[in-house]
Amino acid sequence: MARRRFGDDYPPDRQWSEKATVVGRGFRFEGEILAEDVVIIGGRVDGSVRTPAMVHVLAGAVVNGPIEGGAVLIEGAVDGDITATEHCELRHSGRVRGNILGPRVAVAEGAYLQGRVRATDGGVHRFRERRR
Repeated sequence: MARRRFGDDYPPDRQWSEKATVVGRGFRFEGEILAEDVVIIGGRVDGSVRTPAMVHVLAGAVVNGPIEGGAVLIEGAVDGDITATEHCELRHSGRVRGNILGPRVAVAEGAYLQGRVRATDGGVHRFRERRR
């Protein structure tokens, strides 16, 4: 089986669609986010985030609470457990204090993780990001 890159399932045009929920940079949200489509966090969320689609925590963003999503991409900071039904990727700038659970989990060289990882299908993959 050929491995697909994370971005192949969620290209930029799907992430930034009209249906996406966006917490912009400099914006602070307190409470629970329940969405039906992609959630992109560039600011700060104090509360849980849940969607069957993708959750993308951008570099510089902060989430204080659990995240549940189909796919979860972490470039910022998360203080809470992460559950992904498809896959979870922790990029080199990502910082997680909490447990990660998902079928496939990838952790980039340089990422910070304080917690346990449980990959239920395919194990944990470590990788070095190619910077452009």
